[in-house]
Amino acid sequence: MKEIQKQLIESFVRVRSFLEAHPVSGPLSYAGVRETLDDVVRRLREHAGAQLTGRDLSRNEVQRQQQMVRDLVDRHMRPIVAIAQSQVDTGSSVLLPAALRLPRLNRGITRTLQESDGMIEAVRPFEATFIAEGLPADFLARFAAARNALEAVLGGRQLQVGVHVGARAGLAVQARRGRAAVRRLDSIVRASFTDEMTLAAWRSAKRVQRSRGGAAGRTTDEEEPMPALERAA
Repeated sequence: MKEIQKQLIESFVRVRSFLEAHPVSGPLSYAGVRETLDDVVRRLREHAGAQLTGRDLSRNEVQRQQQMVRDLVDRHMRPIVAIAQSQVDTGSSVLLPAALRLPRLNRGITRTLQESDGMIEAVRPFEATFIAEGLPADFLARFAAARNALEAVLGGRQLQVGVHVGARAGLAVQARRGRAAVRRLDSIVRASFTDEMTLAAWRSAKRVQRSRGGAAGRTTDEEEPMPALERAA
């Protein structure tokens, strides 16, 4: 996708350069459509930057949430489970909940939050016993705080995904505007110039080049009538 964006922007920039090098005279004019193309290039660059930023932030947010889940499990849930299992194994009369167990890390944040809630409530009646076994006096408060912090960031990735999706939609809209502007310019150029050299320069300027597969990454001069960026919208 990033390569398609780059190729599309480059084609529009080449078109603008052609217009500067080959002004028209008489009743035909680039005015209006050229300003539209300028606006399209500006917006394409803005959306491309937002898409890239949104994707990177989304990836970073996932990593942060995964680390918070690991910290919740290792620092708060694991000591509780270890103490509970040791009490059960020794036949203690305290009767700590035998079902206490560590959650699977791949079950997602929502499931981890649910299991944290269940563990906190199961442990609360035995708080004094866990403290006697070496946990801090405020271990449940710390556990609850870590659980709440994880819940607070749950929407972070969804927000960044929204930025990414919105930028992608904006790219498709601007791509269509740009292609429409180039089609209008094509009519003006072909009506204004008849020499093959100028028309060849125009065809080269408006062509969206695309790289095909292969180690060499060959670039063709084949015109792309509808870039994938537009079809994805």
